Amino acid sequence: MRAFFVFAALALAALAASVDLKFEAGANLTNADADFSFRYSSTVTLNLISLIKLLGWSSVSIDASGANSSAKAAADIIIGGGLLPTILNPPIGVLAYGNGEAAISVDLKSFLTNLVENSNLDANFAGGVVAMAALSMYECDPDNKKVGDAVTFISNNPLDVCDPKDINGDEGNLVGYTCTYSPLKTSAEITATFVTSKKAGVLEYGETPVSPRSLEMIMEVKKFPLSDKKNHVRMDIGLLTASGAGSVEGSANVVHRKGKEDLYVAASQHAIVDGKSVKVEVDVKSGSTDLDSKVTGILKVALGGNIDAQIAHVDFPAGATDFVYDPAAGAGKDVYEAGASTIALSVLVALVCALLYLF
Repeated sequence: MRAFFVFAALALAALAASVDLKFEAGANLTNADADFSFRYSSTVTLNLISLIKLLGWSSVSIDASGANSSAKAAADIIIGGGLLPTILNPPIGVLAYGNGEAAISVDLKSFLTNLVENSNLDANFAGGVVAMAALSMYECDPDNKKVGDAVTFISNNPLDVCDPKDINGDEGNLVGYTCTYSPLKTSAEITATFVTSKKAGVLEYGETPVSPRSLEMIMEVKKFPLSDKKNHVRMDIGLLTASGAGSVEGSANVVHRKGKEDLYVAASQHAIVDGKSVKVEVDVKSGSTDLDSKVTGILKVALGGNIDAQIAHVDFPAGATDFVYDPAAGAGKDVYEAGASTIALSVLVALVCALLYLF
């Protein structure tokens, strides 16, 4: 029996390490140079409160080390924290935006440590925070009625601990933090990954659009046990803002700020199912997150009080048991709106080239 668990742990570790970060050749985001221009970024991985494991990321509009005071005053910074699942929390992404010299001078590690361990948000980012959370998934019949128990994304199986792995690609332009696990109430294998990028593009993994202005959370599910092939999996993603701050626009929860850039948390309208890109149904409705009290407390501090939880109900195709899905949080242009037309264009170009080849 002990040998079985050792083998299982090694197999899961190997699967987690197999996440390969590389850009899809020939694909990019629309107006990438204008909407997603180069920024100065850095990343760090942290283990906090002995449990919480996260990828920290900062993206600054200028090189603060060589800029003068006027340039620093006009600069902005985006800070992201991607929390991998533990016994307390599901995968959660937090994104904070600040302006001015004091904001861009904030130390990334200290910012995240104070937020998580001391429940203290740096004042320079007040009113500029959004968050996303992978909450649960469950089986639905063709009438969208729930079948069986919901599976939370919390890593609460004592025999299967989420063991994070650092990953990177494209000569350091892509940085990620990932782990594979199987929570209670399901035999499905789940790989949770957070990704940051120094340049705009589309990943091969999940066909996920990435940019220097967004934090991506990629959820891969394998072997979800459907009781009937006519049924489908529904995944619930929390799109979180301060109470009254956000507005639902399509499949995103957007915070419009006067004189400042928009912030958003968005659910993709596409997924990879059995290795192919497909459109998924996304319905965003007000709801609740039902998270651990400690985690809820951190989110309340980050968001500035009461939480507005918009829940994206994502319905995958009937019978699908293996899929990859990627919500995102960002500032400025919605990375999904920028990515969709480019992917469609690349397909069109491929078709034209194929026709030309025939003649």
